[in-house]
Amino acid sequence: MKRTTPTVQQVWDYINGLEKLGWKLGLERVTKLVEALDNPQRSYRTIHVVGTNGKSSTVRFISSLLEAQGLKVGAYVSPHLVSLAERQLVNSVPSTDDEFCRLVGRVMGAAEAIETEMADGEHLTQFEVLTAAALLHFKESGCDVAVIEAGLGGRLDATAVISSDVQVVTSIGLDHTELLGDTLEAILAEKAAVIREGGTVIAGVLGPRLRANLEVICEQRRADCKFLGDEIVILDDPRSQTFDVYTPNGCYTELGLSVLGGYQRQNAAVAIAAAETFLGDELDEAQVRDALTRTRVPGRLEVISEQPLCIFDGSHNAPGMKETLKSLDQLLERRRMIAVVSVLKDKESQKMMQLLSAQCDIVFVTQSSSPRAIDAVELADTLLAIEHGPEVFVDPNPRSAILSAYRLATSNQVILVTGSLTLIADLKRELM
Repeated sequence: MKRTTPTVQQVWDYINGLEKLGWKLGLERVTKLVEALDNPQRSYRTIHVVGTNGKSSTVRFISSLLEAQGLKVGAYVSPHLVSLAERQLVNSVPSTDDEFCRLVGRVMGAAEAIETEMADGEHLTQFEVLTAAALLHFKESGCDVAVIEAGLGGRLDATAVISSDVQVVTSIGLDHTELLGDTLEAILAEKAAVIREGGTVIAGVLGPRLRANLEVICEQRRADCKFLGDEIVILDDPRSQTFDVYTPNGCYTELGLSVLGGYQRQNAAVAIAAAETFLGDELDEAQVRDALTRTRVPGRLEVISEQPLCIFDGSHNAPGMKETLKSLDQLLERRRMIAVVSVLKDKESQKMMQLLSAQCDIVFVTQSSSPRAIDAVELADTLLAIEHGPEVFVDPNPRSAILSAYRLATSNQVILVTGSLTLIADLKRELM
């Protein structure tokens, strides 16, 4: 019997009803799902991007660079800010909500059939369904290549159903330690598991110990690895508007970015090397300049207003917060800040607050809509325990908190909204 096409409301009810808190690591469920969809991921080549920070930006840079070469490029990123449809893009354009609903509606039948064969209480997760939908979308859109961001880890992440031509490791930090391990080495091992036999790897900034570990992993798999700082070099003066990148294949000078943040230059350099490796040749320098300038990364040092200057940044762990504040210190000439912050429970909140407090006069502690958000009063207590810390206000309502920050901001102060992408999403829905 032919299955009735679900309505838009039925699709949203279905996708929102799937488990999205926590992660059920494992490939058995998602493998069955993509098989039921005739393995759409085999219809195009892929680049797999894993790491702790910098994944989404690197995916977007690679996508823009390959588009400039005339390829049709799919990109899968997470999380979204306002709509789930934002996670899948073709030539840097995200799906509309209507396109997304039609696509998920097609996946629903296969997903529900698979679940009838699962053990009691076992269900596909939201991320698994979204991943399968994106892979199908790229096939139906006629993509030549898809750049896929891993959701969590790598070895058992749903995106590991692809067999990638190039594997990118952006950075390694302590994050999701309850699932990936409580050491940097363990986390690297989980993420680097996507490196296939004979693979080609591009690696971002790694300390000497992690670099040595990755070299061993690549040697065991007979994979070739190029490292930022070795085969890939940035000539970079933070005070300059441009920077240069040298790779094994080419030299790219006077590059500029539209996105803020010194760390984005590192992501861009890694992306250039990944695109080069994928294509097997040097890129056109003018096309590289144009592609990098056109790339936008929502929610990462995103300027929301000029008077007062308000910046949204979704730094959600200690390494990310450190890089954000370092970039702002260079960009804003030590202007003082008013922060609006919310952090999730599984993050290094104490370390994040120590970093933030050193550069803030005032912090409004709020609470995002995520069930995993730390209670605003509890997070405020962490800040209040810091000696010589900023003035702290508690307002669990994000909208009210940012409006208060706007009222207090002087001409020499910058409003920084940070700590959680969920907080950024909440405020974008409320105010934009």
